Amino acid sequence: MAPSALIAFLIAFAALQQQSAEAIRIPPMIACTPGLPKFIPCYDPPPLRGPPAECWTPLSKLAPCAGFLTGNSSVSSACCDGYKYMVDYAAICFCHYSNGDIGKIVPGTLNSTRLFGLSTACGSVVRLEAFTDCDSKFDYVPPMTPPSPPPSLPPAA
Repeated sequence: MAPSALIAFLIAFAALQQQSAEAIRIPPMIACTPGLPKFIPCYDPPPLRGPPAECWTPLSKLAPCAGFLTGNSSVSSACCDGYKYMVDYAAICFCHYSNGDIGKIVPGTLNSTRLFGLSTACGSVVRLEAFTDCDSKFDYVPPMTPPSPPPSLPPAA
C-alpha cells in the first residue's frame, strides 16, 4: 500500500473508532464523591439548600414511602415525589430520620438501608452530608415542629 493510502486508511479508521466510542458513551448515573478521582461517569449533586423553618411538612411528604421504608411494599410515584422534594428543598431534615423523629410520621420499624435505596428507585441523589453533618456543619437543624406562637395579649381595657 502506498504511504498516502495508508495514512488515509488510518485517518478513516481513527474517525470510525471515535464515532463508535461516542455512540456508546455512558451517561453519569451516580453522584461524584468529593475528593476522589472520577474513574466512572458521575455528576455533581446540587448543593444543599438553606434549612426550612420546620421539618414536619417536608418529612410528611415521605408518608407515602412508609410501606417501602418498613419493607412491606415497593416504591410508588407519590413516594418518589416526596423523596425528591426532600432532596431538593429540605435535605437537612434527613437528620430527623437519623435521630428517629421520623417515627412520629411514618409508623413501624424503618429500615435505613431502604431509605438509601430511594436514591436509586427515584433517581434523585441526596448528598451524604445531609445525614453525617447533623451536629457538626450546620448551625441549625430545624425543629420537627414549628415553635408555638407566643401567647396573645388580652385586649386593652
